[in-house]
Amino acid sequence: MTGDAGERGVIAANLAFYRALERREISEMDRVWSHGEDVSCVHPGWHRLDGWDEVRRSWQNIFANARSWTVTCERVRVSTEGALALVACLEVIRPAVAAQGEAARMQATNLFRREEQGWRMVHHHASPFAEEAASSSEPVN
Repeated sequence: MTGDAGERGVIAANLAFYRALERREISEMDRVWSHGEDVSCVHPGWHRLDGWDEVRRSWQNIFANARSWTVTCERVRVSTEGALALVACLEVIRPAVAAQGEAARMQATNLFRREEQGWRMVHHHASPFAEEAASSSEPVN
């Protein structure tokens, strides 16, 4: 990471996304995401959702039906190119009450676009982290 002003803005936008996710606050998601028809989201095990209305509805459903959790972001890598920025990271989602289960580890790709209001998310894709593949540089088929 170079630490330039653009990259700092992307890091702040990414952090705002994970804060909204942890707090399960749709109003915070409204501020993080771009609201166009070109946005998309792939939740683990789901099909791709297209357009802000569909993406927003998915977050509302998740927030209404999920237990409380904490979220941390590890192995963060940021790349910016003009008005687009890519964040690749490992999401660690833990139940707020330890007795409610194990942590879920997700590989995530977040794409942001610089808009008038600042960096806004235009794509989020999360999929389960393959533990056995983490120790190997070879892909698992």
